[in-house]
Amino acid sequence: MNIKNLRKSILQYAVEGKLVQQDIQDEPASILYDKIIKEKENLINQGQIKKEKPQPPVTDDEIPYNVPESWKWVRLGDLTAHIDGAIKRGPFGSAIKKDIFVPYAKNTYKVYEQGNAIRKSIDYGNYFITENDYERLKSFKIAAGDILISCAGTLGETYILPENAYSGIINQALLKITLNSNIINKNFFLIIFKTITQNEIRKSSIGSAMKNMLSIAWLKSEVFFPLPPLKEQERIVKKVDELMALCDKLEQEEEKLLSLDKHFADNLPKSILQYAVEGKLVQQNIQDEPASILYDKIVKEKENLINQGQIKKEKPLPPVTDDEIPYNIPENWKWVRLGDIAVINGGYAFKSVLFKKQGIRVIRISDFNEDGFIDKNIVRYEYINKLDEYILNKNNIILCMTGGTVGKSLLIKEITEPMATNQRVATIKINTIKEQYIHYVILSNLIQNIIQKEKISTNDNISLNTIKYFLIPLPPLKEQERIVKKVDELLTYCNKLKDII
Repeated sequence: MNIKNLRKSILQYAVEGKLVQQDIQDEPASILYDKIIKEKENLINQGQIKKEKPQPPVTDDEIPYNVPESWKWVRLGDLTAHIDGAIKRGPFGSAIKKDIFVPYAKNTYKVYEQGNAIRKSIDYGNYFITENDYERLKSFKIAAGDILISCAGTLGETYILPENAYSGIINQALLKITLNSNIINKNFFLIIFKTITQNEIRKSSIGSAMKNMLSIAWLKSEVFFPLPPLKEQERIVKKVDELMALCDKLEQEEEKLLSLDKHFADNLPKSILQYAVEGKLVQQNIQDEPASILYDKIVKEKENLINQGQIKKEKPLPPVTDDEIPYNIPENWKWVRLGDIAVINGGYAFKSVLFKKQGIRVIRISDFNEDGFIDKNIVRYEYINKLDEYILNKNNIILCMTGGTVGKSLLIKEITEPMATNQRVATIKINTIKEQYIHYVILSNLIQNIIQKEKISTNDNISLNTIKYFLIPLPPLKEQERIVKKVDELLTYCNKLKDII
């Protein structure tokens, strides 16, 4: 739901006479209009406003759209009791020199600026003038109930001065409109102004670096106003207030929902992985060969590789104790240490001064992320026999051991050229079991929480020993395959959900 567009639609319905029902008992706008004209004549006779050339009636060709029969299209200059402002190269109000400003005191008068109209506040600005200067600039006076309109830069912003407003004058780039509240509802006037007049002002503005309202004469004669009966104005204002309050609530709920959606979309993948490593994502199958037998096969396979001289013999890791186990897993699973089921090394200590443009590619911490290898600023090294144990192969997992991205990992899906890991990039080489499953365990909160605790205590570092001691919940091989398939499927949905949100 687009609340912004909903607000616009409400205002548009209001100014078209479609928001509330018409009442045949209402005094029609034509009579109201006659009262407005009579009121202006009284003000002229009293010397409060100057007599001006009468505005011609709005012709059929000028009418922007149809309104109810009880309404009447009028020119803005006819509607208002007073529109005041002095043109100074485009801006309105009085171009006051700042050297006459004084601190606020009991007998001072406020100088209102554009910021008051834009921010809808009497407190913006701290400029005041003496009573003598106020008398001299009295033609620009403004009082509670008058409407401020910004006329330069940010065009057409409006603000009704409240009852507690300071008496004062308008500075340049401001316009004031005085309405007879017994004839025109000021809040309805603002609805029309925001919906129709503001757009007209902005479309017809002049200037390049600083946009200005065209002129007061243009505003009076070329801007049209759909005038409803006074009673209907009041009903429209009430309904608009009611619907805008509802929009406010909807906006708050929408923000909460978006926040929840984002939280849900961000945390759903973590939840999926956690369910996966707890044995809750797919069903167990009693026909599957249990993980204890799989583990024995892995240990035997490692012994064979040691005997063949393909990997080095290492000090045995201690068995997993009951105190270490973070949660219960299915009976046919087994808790193991990563170092027992994988071959792990920490990268070769390359000398950066010997990096070249030719040779075997060196994979540093900055050369990969969760999506793959980063093919920028590639460095290479002349091949030597010492690099053999650091050569990467398809389905190896590499893990960052230091720095701000400690814990990031990549399951290598493809090798396009010979590569070797630099120091502080751990390589996890796995046989017999599903590499993607082990990578999902590393990505899960189970392992990431261990990494975060370790990095905090060791200044953004994790040790090779910590990686070897990682606790891995090992399922049967067949279940690993089912888990990987289900996680892949669900993570695809998560990515689609993020795109929607």
